[in-house]
Amino acid sequence: MMKKIILICTTLLLVLAGCRKELNENQTEQTEQTEQQQISEQIQHQSNEITENLPIQEGGTLSLSMRNAETLNPLLNQDASVDTILKLIYMPLIKLDQNHKPSPCIAQSWSFDEGGTVLSLNLRNDIYWQNGTNLTADDVIYSFNTLSRAADANAVYKDCMNYIRSYTKTSDYSINITFQQNFSGNLYALLMPIISSEYYGSNVTKSDKNMIPMGNGYFEFENYVPAKEMLLKKCVSSFGTTAHIDNIRVNISADKDTDLYSFEQGLTDLLIMNTSDIGKSDNDSKIKYYEYTTNYYDFVGFNFSKSLFQDSNVRKAIAHITPKQSILESVYLGRGHITESPVNPTYWFYEPEVTTYDFNLRQASDYLEASNWKDTNEDGILDRTTNELSETFHISILYNTENEIRKQIAIRLGDELRGIGASVSLDGQPYDVYAQKLQSGDFDLFIGGWHFSVIPNYSFMLHSAQVNAANYARYQNGDMDALLGIAYNSVKEEDIKAAYSNLQKKIAEELPYISIAFRNFILLSSEKVHGDVKPLENNVFDNINEWFLYQKE
Repeated sequence: MMKKIILICTTLLLVLAGCRKELNENQTEQTEQTEQQQISEQIQHQSNEITENLPIQEGGTLSLSMRNAETLNPLLNQDASVDTILKLIYMPLIKLDQNHKPSPCIAQSWSFDEGGTVLSLNLRNDIYWQNGTNLTADDVIYSFNTLSRAADANAVYKDCMNYIRSYTKTSDYSINITFQQNFSGNLYALLMPIISSEYYGSNVTKSDKNMIPMGNGYFEFENYVPAKEMLLKKCVSSFGTTAHIDNIRVNISADKDTDLYSFEQGLTDLLIMNTSDIGKSDNDSKIKYYEYTTNYYDFVGFNFSKSLFQDSNVRKAIAHITPKQSILESVYLGRGHITESPVNPTYWFYEPEVTTYDFNLRQASDYLEASNWKDTNEDGILDRTTNELSETFHISILYNTENEIRKQIAIRLGDELRGIGASVSLDGQPYDVYAQKLQSGDFDLFIGGWHFSVIPNYSFMLHSAQVNAANYARYQNGDMDALLGIAYNSVKEEDIKAAYSNLQKKIAEELPYISIAFRNFILLSSEKVHGDVKPLENNVFDNINEWFLYQKE
């Protein structure tokens, strides 16, 4: 049914890790870029076709996949693929909107006290469990207790409780939550599913209900056969509308390769892919593409323990010759968001009005000349003499060889550096050696990246106190530390936005890193999936109640 999709590399799962492919000759690289551009254009063409007007059809079965489940209790579960499916059954206390801003779901409103650590949370009083009982504050308290006392350390939502000090029921539909400290990301810690206290009982870890989920979402559990399938059916929802799709069949698969095979064979209707994983798709018009942003962030890092990069002119020069647009088009296939800071451009507190460094070789050369870097002996390499100390403008670029995206960024940046008179060496290393070099400071520039948590916090990579931890750039600046502290401790919405605006302006001005882009992922679907499909990274089924299945007769 579906023509074969060829993978270039596997989906990224770990920070600063990735995939590998050798591309050394210019001709090979140009051919690769041409193929990638064709793929990008194909994706854009097919994405545009998604908006076609079709009459909504009720019914049908959507086929998905997940790993074999050790538990179907969303608070005890440790598997990400199982968590994705359980979001069809359970709704969260608070959800994210399309701008990644906390918005009402089970909780309809909230407010902080003057101190900023105590949150008064008001629940909707019209939400019902799928067995007909009313959801109350007792269920929220029970869910918190389950996470803090019963869930394993590797449970998907376990870390949410690290932000919470205590919680109390104040009425049947309200609770007070005391957080550990003032933190702008505290609300994000409440993006967790809520389970029924009455249904799961007093000993949740031993409850026989853990394999028979009962939630409050758009779909309810029907049957589960280990190593084979799970069946769901639509139900009356407390959240405005009932789903158009009647049934969901979840195939139990062993791994991502099995997911791919199942999708190719038409056994499942959806597949999540990193754009870089798509090699060729043989122009199969039956495959549809839904693109969404992620928190996978790539950047160029400086080593501030070296005097060369303490010079802001040098940092600005390198920023001006970093070919972001070319990288976006040829490496990301156009599927990403160029950024000037570690804040995702799709986030509600993103600040667009910051200093930018457009690709400009002349400007880069001017910055270097301002710091006395000149080609005095006309050998094509810049040099300078300061206090009788002669220096050559040499830069080494560290990257891990398993990650093809970062390898290609290193190659392109190296070419541009040579174009302005730098002597460049590329230091490609296996991940273990790469990580050791980052820890020891044995590098000039490095190509790196993070998969940011849904809970925003950038201190780990920018704060002076983190130079012996994840601040591999060894960047230290008192003003930056102060701005990070203000952004961290802000609680009111207007204060958060102002604090992050100031922080992003400082980052763009200081250039502790050269931010490149945030990657987009693609939700591939079979031709029968229609509707206003708007996946989010933390929930690809965010608006599944608006999807429908359409098959031509």
